[in-house]
Amino acid sequence: MSHHEGRAGRGHHSRKRVFAKDLRLMMYGFGDVANPDHDTVNVLEEMVVDYISDMCHQAARLSSKGGKVTVDDFKFVLRNDGKKLARVEELIRMSEDIKAARKIVNMPEFETLADGGKPGRGAGGSAGADTFG
Repeated sequence: MSHHEGRAGRGHHSRKRVFAKDLRLMMYGFGDVANPDHDTVNVLEEMVVDYISDMCHQAARLSSKGGKVTVDDFKFVLRNDGKKLARVEELIRMSEDIKAARKIVNMPEFETLADGGKPGRGAGGSAGADTFG
């Protein structure tokens, strides 16, 4: 019995479909019909969940942090797949850029400018200084 055959009998059909909507949209974006067959989406979702689960198990097995999985563990698992590793590194860089941009947006000087430079707003201003609108 193969790895995937063993999983088929474990109640995959009772599991909540987490990725179905996203997979339908991705399938359409890659040229499928707007409403792909439900069974096709289910099989594709099962493959995605199996892949993610396998990746997590591999990373956990290789983890040097005593069961805590790190980004480096996933990068190590993907070390032989250049495209996926490059995508992970790109997403990490993008995440860091977003964090840096959020820090800039949350600076008191920016809040004063966002409020039109009105006194009493921004750092130490009114109670609503942290909200826009």
